[in-house]
Formats: sequence, C-alpha cells, structure tokens
Amino acid sequence: MLLESGRQLEATDVSDIRAKAIGARIRQARIQQGLTLRAVAEAAGVSPGTVQKIEVGRLVPSIEIFLKVAKALRRRVSYFLDEDDEKSDLRLIRRGCGRVVPTRSHARITSIAEPLRDPKMEACVIDLPAGAQSGRPLTYAGELLFYCLGGAVRFFVRGGMEILRDGDTLHVKADIPHRWENPGKAPARMIAVWVRG
Repeated sequence: MLLESGRQLEATDVSDIRAKAIGARIRQARIQQGLTLRAVAEAAGVSPGTVQKIEVGRLVPSIEIFLKVAKALRRRVSYFLDEDDEKSDLRLIRRGCGRVVPTRSHARITSIAEPLRDPKMEACVIDLPAGAQSGRPLTYAGELLFYCLGGAVRFFVRGGMEILRDGDTLHVKADIPHRWENPGKAPARMIAVWVRG
C-alpha cells in the first residue's frame, strides 16, 4: 500500500504504477547527478526517508513536496511526468541543469543534448581535472567532434598524438580507436559531439 498524506491507496491502483515510474525517474535523476538521498532531502526540506520512499514508490508526495524535490534535482516537473519524453523533437537544457553522466574516470561528463525522437547525436561537456584520462582506447560507430574550451587535452589516435588547446577542434571517425587525457597541472574542458553512424 502507498500512503498519500495519510490516505492509503490500493496496491492495484493504476496510480501506484505511475508513482513507481515517477519514483524511478527521481532516483535516476539523483544518481545521474551524483547526489545522495541526504543531499536531495536537505535541498527539498524533507527527510532522506521521504525521498527514499518516493523513489521506491511507497510514498506519493504532495504537490508541494514533489515541486521541492524536482527543484532540488534541477528538473522540470514534466521530466518526471512525461511518459512520451523520449519522443520529443525539441529540448531545452538550462545552464547548470545538464544530466551528469556516471563515469569511472575522474572526468565530469555533463550531457548538453537530451535524446530527441529517433536520436542521431549526443553531446556533452567534459571537465577534466589535472591527470584525468579516458582509460583504454574507445571506439564507436559514427563520427566524433571534440572542441577544447580551455586547458589542454592530449588525444592518442592511430598511434599518433594530437594536443587540443583552447579553440582547437578534433573531428574523427569514431570507429578509429582513440583515448584522451589532461596532461597539464590545470583543469581542462571540452565539448564532445557524437553523431551515430
């Protein structure tokens, strides 16, 4: 059973299924941004237990709490409610609201292009602390474009090396093994655009 401001709902209620889907999207947004339950709870002014119950669909939040949680996650309410979200043909991502992509490296990757209907492209901003690297060589189908916004980024492609500095661009077929690193002592930043092949 779910609770909504003290009111019990039947587990078979269609709204329960919807609540679980919304909770799953809230959890996904929190994890993508690297936030803890406690951090979201503090920003929303609720307890961590409340956020956890919402995430697993055991609590249907009031509109007030839902709005606060959405704000804490820097997402529009429609992000959590829109069932046809992946069918959009227009997206606007406000400054500071890009989805943080989980990664094993020390780089911070922030999506700046959410999927449209029949997506063909992905784009992100990659923030590289000193010494950060992509790890093993990467390959994809399609094309990649990297644009250096600041610092220096060293690319290893086809047994050679290229260094991108502020304003430099590297455009490469994505199926060519490549890797990158920040060789400097200062942070570096670049935009990466991947067009699927």
